[in-house]
Amino acid sequence: MRAKLLGALSVFVFAGVALPARPASAKVEFQMFKLRAGSLIADFEFASDDACIVTQTHIQFSEAVIFQSGTPPTRQPPTTQVTLDYANACTGEFFELTGGTTQQSVQIAGDLGKAHLIATVPVSDDSGTNNANVSVDVTWTANAPLQRVKSTNITHDANSITVDRTNVQARTADVVGPVSTVLMIQAGPTFFDLSRFPEGGQLGKDNEGARTITFIPGHGH
Repeated sequence: MRAKLLGALSVFVFAGVALPARPASAKVEFQMFKLRAGSLIADFEFASDDACIVTQTHIQFSEAVIFQSGTPPTRQPPTTQVTLDYANACTGEFFELTGGTTQQSVQIAGDLGKAHLIATVPVSDDSGTNNANVSVDVTWTANAPLQRVKSTNITHDANSITVDRTNVQARTADVVGPVSTVLMIQAGPTFFDLSRFPEGGQLGKDNEGARTITFIPGHGH
């Protein structure tokens, strides 16, 4: 699997941290950063009956919302990305097409048990001369228990304490298509069932953030 983008929903609690003594005149500032993100990953292979042609298709969906104290939430547009590798061992022809879209229909279960993604993704090579549209209609079905990793890191200096927290959840999944396209190859325009052999997938979500407490001596409350 070429990439992992994991996710979670968590509550950031500042507890159990001993704050250093400070003058009564000190001012306390709180700064909070949070990221809530979700992702889907799926990999498929196609192989022709004559064993000449092989394609590898990697599909990744991601979305994120950033919360920072004092500013409105920032939403990164949900995006579906596709990487398609084509190789013909009999003719020596090979190329890679990549692309993405922010136009899709997606559903992800809260327990990461299932997901469904529909999108049409334009892809092209580096030169932009070889183009295709990949039709994506993929269903994820979790095949393993939820895995969760939580971590907390605390750093401080003379004037501040920063608490970084992460909460990551993920489940591996079986994936099914259809995923298809028409490729411009040496033999001419050819239809491909890119999802002929599913290789597996992943559902994930995560939440991470930092809470900073700053003491500024010499200021009243």
